[in-house]
Amino acid sequence: MELRAEYGPGEVRVNIHGPESSPELQRVLALLQFGSEKIWAQDGQGITAGISPDKIVWAETLEDKLFIYTDSAMYKADCSLASLELRWWQLGLFRCGKSTVVNLNAVKSLRSCPGGRIEAVIRTGEKIMISRRYVPALREKLQGGI
Repeated sequence: MELRAEYGPGEVRVNIHGPESSPELQRVLALLQFGSEKIWAQDGQGITAGISPDKIVWAETLEDKLFIYTDSAMYKADCSLASLELRWWQLGLFRCGKSTVVNLNAVKSLRSCPGGRIEAVIRTGEKIMISRRYVPALREKLQGGI
């Protein structure tokens, strides 16, 4: 990928050239469109914080509540797991189970397990199981680039 910046007066304008089907181009577009968005959630002390998609390591639903985990904290959000996934799937959030989403950019390693499942070790050291139902989608996503 070639990157060139031109500085001048006026408003910011971004031009991107490349094949429409390029995963790299789609990722750059997603970062420009959605990378600065935040989801608002509360930590354990009731303090509301804005969490950007790159800070999310993984998320899960328990008893119809969404919990978002970052490197250093856990937050409770008032949205669904599906809306989180749909909002930022292009930035690496991947549905890996019925009640779990993992940020593929936070995955350190993957290991095949019995029953067709895959174990993902994330940067916090935790292990997330990827259900065999989602393994084909994971393979497809990895082959196309995150």
